[in-house]
Amino acid sequence: MKYQTTIDTVGIQIDAVNEMNRNMMLEGILALYKRENLYIAFKDYPVNQHSNFYIREYHVYTNNIVVANIKTGSFSIKDTLTNVVTTTYYISLEFAGLMRYNQILDQITNSTLLKTCAYFNSKLITFKLTGLDVCIDINTKFDNVLALCTKKTPKTVYWATFEEQVYPTTTYIEKIKHNKLQQAVQRAYLYDKAVKEGLEYNLTRFEVKLQPKFFNKNRENVILGIMNSLDKYHVMYVPNKKEKQHLMKEYDSHSILRQRDIKKLKFDSYRCYPDISVVVGFINRMFIVKEDDIK
Repeated sequence: MKYQTTIDTVGIQIDAVNEMNRNMMLEGILALYKRENLYIAFKDYPVNQHSNFYIREYHVYTNNIVVANIKTGSFSIKDTLTNVVTTTYYISLEFAGLMRYNQILDQITNSTLLKTCAYFNSKLITFKLTGLDVCIDINTKFDNVLALCTKKTPKTVYWATFEEQVYPTTTYIEKIKHNKLQQAVQRAYLYDKAVKEGLEYNLTRFEVKLQPKFFNKNRENVILGIMNSLDKYHVMYVPNKKEKQHLMKEYDSHSILRQRDIKKLKFDSYRCYPDISVVVGFINRMFIVKEDDIK
């Protein structure tokens, strides 16, 4: 079965010590996008329903499709020992839809991300990863794939395989309340990519969404953290319906899956393995590319 590892969404952030420096960097980013003939619109959102403070969000478009979102804001941290309050002014950027399987849109979105990183690297502007969607795209029908968490995290609630889920072509792995989604370290789901994108061929995507808490937790060794996160799941190609139902029943019957259980159930014989070299190459390029390289 043909499958590949892809990156679909990337989040990055710039931090500044004062509002003036932050705004100067923002002006440079917006000028870059205007030179690329991208359309920019913005809107101010309250921090919460009771707040008079606002976060400004910019939407970067091409052909009425959003290729990037930019948010500006600030946060303060108080040192418990010195009582000194430090305020950080940030710009966060999200590039979603890097792999829609639409050649024109994918090229524009990836080019926008790469040119943004090249601009930062050339101007010596430090940025950090705050989000990454790592995917396994499998060229088969949604019903032929089974995705399970085989290394469960304590205090995390998981969907049982036979539970009825919200959407017929999406299987969520972790059971997280909607208002808690952004607070999770990571979350994963399986969905019919062909249905979502209106493709004329079968394509099923398993996606692990690594969120800001993940990168704060794994700042010392991001790649190792990503490898460990991906290793928590078994993504399996099981075209035989009876075999798939048998694996589902066995999985639900184990509250904890040990390595010997996985071996006994032969999960690995069905498994589609993520290619970590794709992830490493993608991240490395983000942090080393310069404007001269693109030219």
